[in-house]
Amino acid sequence: MNNCSIQSADSAVPAPLVRNRYVWIALVLWLGLAVPLFIGMPLNSDTALYDVQTRSVLNGGVAYRDIIEPNLPGVLWMHMAVRSLAGWSSEAIRVVDLLLFAAILCLWLRISVHRIQLSPLFLLTATFFYLTRNEWCHTQRDIWTLLPVGVAVILRLRRPAGPQILSALLEGFCWGCAFWIKPHVAIPAAVVMLIDAGGRPFRVTTAQFAAVAVGGVLAAIPGVAWLMTTGAWDHFWKMMLEWNPEYLAAARERMSFERWVMMIRRFAPWLWIHAVAVPIAFVSVLNHLRVGSTHSTRRHTLLSGCYVGWLVQSITLQHALDYVHVPAVILGLALVSSHPWQLSIPARRTIVAGFVICSCLWTPFFQGQRLQQWPMVLVRGSTVSVRAALAHGNLPDWYHLGRVVDFLTQQEVADHDVTCMNVHSVHVYNETQTLPSTRYWSVSILQDLFPERSVTIADAVMASQHRYVITESRETELTQQVPGQSIIDRLTPVFESGSYRVLAVGSNEDQLAAIPQDTQN
Repeated sequence: MNNCSIQSADSAVPAPLVRNRYVWIALVLWLGLAVPLFIGMPLNSDTALYDVQTRSVLNGGVAYRDIIEPNLPGVLWMHMAVRSLAGWSSEAIRVVDLLLFAAILCLWLRISVHRIQLSPLFLLTATFFYLTRNEWCHTQRDIWTLLPVGVAVILRLRRPAGPQILSALLEGFCWGCAFWIKPHVAIPAAVVMLIDAGGRPFRVTTAQFAAVAVGGVLAAIPGVAWLMTTGAWDHFWKMMLEWNPEYLAAARERMSFERWVMMIRRFAPWLWIHAVAVPIAFVSVLNHLRVGSTHSTRRHTLLSGCYVGWLVQSITLQHALDYVHVPAVILGLALVSSHPWQLSIPARRTIVAGFVICSCLWTPFFQGQRLQQWPMVLVRGSTVSVRAALAHGNLPDWYHLGRVVDFLTQQEVADHDVTCMNVHSVHVYNETQTLPSTRYWSVSILQDLFPERSVTIADAVMASQHRYVITESRETELTQQVPGQSIIDRLTPVFESGSYRVLAVGSNEDQLAAIPQDTQN
């Protein structure tokens, strides 16, 4: 009698759920381990810079005028929303990033996986990939762009053969929102629309293109209005037209074969997914162009087009920077997961398990010192010692940077009191809740990216009313130069910790006496 009851209960559960329960269990256990460590990781310097811009604007400053910025303001708006609602802690924006990533996975799962038995494998591999990446891959505009793009693709999938103008307008609005975050999204958008136009009547295609374009224009209107009403309009265009050509030229010169090699090594083995996903994508697109597609295969075709477009723009138009290539891997995983493989579930599990084990051996995420921080994050949050242990990179040195912050806090620094010479010192502004001495938030990188304006940058910093200048020797050695040497001439070292030095303007004996004894030379 009991055996019959057990068999009856088992038969009531869908077979795919029974087969995949161990994958779901593994996913839950993995999230329980990884999420606290993810939240405790430090922020990257890009995120810190956008926070500096956000603080400036929320305090009444003008974007592009008060803090130099070569990109479109979409990510600034997102930071303004996050910081206004969730606060200024690193944990807050990391929680938001995690929630956005979960929403992104749900959207692309809806687009790619139409069979329930495939979903846990995609979720497991995608979350394993993202949560084990270094801090430069998180809270970045590239991954956030996948959210409005996913909505745009879903709107296109749900639209029947007719033009459906309202749906097309909404789709275009989503593409426009994504463009404000990062304009490179225009490439995958164009590929998706061109592929989907194959086999459709010219009249319908033209009407849809026009409606999508109008939707994109509608998305531009609020942004333009914000730039104009806040006084940023003229400064925005001056940056785009006069500064950015030099910025783009300098960025191209910084590219090298060595940078690509280092990035590929850090991403191993996840970039291998492209070796499988690219052939799948091309076959799917070619089949669609030759014979058309049903609704079930159309989702695979649009996913393929978006993936190919994204991969092409990230390789050809952008840099060998880790965060740039995260979305293409996510889309590649979605594409491979949705492919109708003629493989049994056990065979798939074996392949995925081998891939994950290989990644475990490669990523520093599972090093003992990092895993030991799990209870510390739960009890204390993302402290300086936790960030130092969980950081994947060598810059900044969170322990010594924390000591610099403590010193500056003791000196009661205020807005415009501090100048940072090096990129990764930008965290000082957020840790002390202050703004840079000038719009040039980091002297060295801006002199490197805008060499023709190097003297202008140095003159502006020297004419400022700053009290302290922060240098970091290791980062300066990497650039094989001492940028802005004239800025630090005749300044007095008043604090030193590790590779960091704090130089004072108009130093006096009282300042020198304030230096802790173990840090004086």
